[in-house]
Amino acid sequence: MNENNTPHDSKIEKQTKKSQIYCYIFLFTLGVSSLSGWNAFLSGLSYFADQYYGRNVYFIMPIPNFVGSCLIGLLLPRISYLFSMFFKVVWSLAILCILLILLPIIASEIHSAKGYWFCLITIFLMSLFQSLQSYCCIGISQILGPYYVYIYFVGTGASGIILTLFRIISLASIQSENSIYLCIGIAILWNIVAIIMYFQFTNTSQYRKIILTQLKGSKSVSFDYHNNIKVESKNQIQNNKINSDSINSEFTDQIILTQDVDLILNNQLIYQNTQQLSLKRSNAITTLVQINKIAFPIPFLILILYIQTFMMFPGVALQKPFFSEFINWGQTLIILGFNIGDTLGKFLANYRKLFNLPILIGLFLLRFAFFYTYIKIAKGSQNDKLISYFNTFLFGISNGFLTTGYMILGSEKTSEDFVKEKIGFVLGFSLCLGIMLGTFLALPFSNISD
Repeated sequence: MNENNTPHDSKIEKQTKKSQIYCYIFLFTLGVSSLSGWNAFLSGLSYFADQYYGRNVYFIMPIPNFVGSCLIGLLLPRISYLFSMFFKVVWSLAILCILLILLPIIASEIHSAKGYWFCLITIFLMSLFQSLQSYCCIGISQILGPYYVYIYFVGTGASGIILTLFRIISLASIQSENSIYLCIGIAILWNIVAIIMYFQFTNTSQYRKIILTQLKGSKSVSFDYHNNIKVESKNQIQNNKINSDSINSEFTDQIILTQDVDLILNNQLIYQNTQQLSLKRSNAITTLVQINKIAFPIPFLILILYIQTFMMFPGVALQKPFFSEFINWGQTLIILGFNIGDTLGKFLANYRKLFNLPILIGLFLLRFAFFYTYIKIAKGSQNDKLISYFNTFLFGISNGFLTTGYMILGSEKTSEDFVKEKIGFVLGFSLCLGIMLGTFLALPFSNISD
């Protein structure tokens, strides 16, 4: 311990370290819960195919999820201040749990066209709340810094591994497509853990930083996106209200006092130059365009990355010929290989010296080689199962590394925290839009296997 440190300083240092570790665990848990519902649904698509025999479940049922996710991503940079963090995290996860329970019940009890449409509507509602929660988590990780971004995205990768492992357990023991109930149970459990952890998270300094940032962002009039100078009026700050999230009143008073001292010299708007981002006065499309200008080219790079990934995986990757009795096992092991690789890639992105923008773009271009290998494997030209799994494992590593690398570069585009949050929303939107477009563009490859 430093000789100049008092026992009180040492105690504060330990509390800060403890708070930091707790936040890492919480962000990891949020990462797992962000995709656990979707992964559980994907694991059970064959269950819905059995319940609605003759319908194109594998193609149609994911569409409402894409639509809902893109809708939230399009609007959230503009309307995020309408929702408290409590609603975006806790209520979203709680409602998602209810919808996850309802979905297989509807499928098992109503086999008619009406039941099919009820399922599609339920999936759409799930996507709204899941996206609201996941975009919020991307935003708060951007506010807290690159290491929190890394932790969160490692959690999203781990989500796929966890659900796939339980899928394997169910194939070995249950031997039934009713294993969807096991996967949904695991997803709900993770959501409940995240909800419980949230309440302890509200006692941390990281939480207070997020709330203060969101408070500033919701009331800010304009932002100079070239010089990173935020422009606000004193009167607006004095009229700030913190939505249903609460901060210690003494802490709030100190914030207002500090801001008043900084802004007392000028009660009017201060414009440093004419190129400013007006978050409060812009409509949803304009806000999205302006945030893209700040973060460019990262949103575009994430978009084309996920188009590239989902043109090959899972559609083409799962076309590899399997013995009839090995189809479920073979497909599940390939998905597991991708998830393990994806998580490993996200883990490697913690080493910031490994990448910069040119390196990431170069790696993205090299990934087009996987188009050749996947098509060769799907056509049966390459029957070695180990090569097939290793190909998908490498594809997953590159996807995870590029995703987290781009997200970290996005957080470095500005020093203003409330703009970092908006960048997080836009990057999440780019990711979901890329998944949707990649899935549709994969359709020409749907029948290439021999």
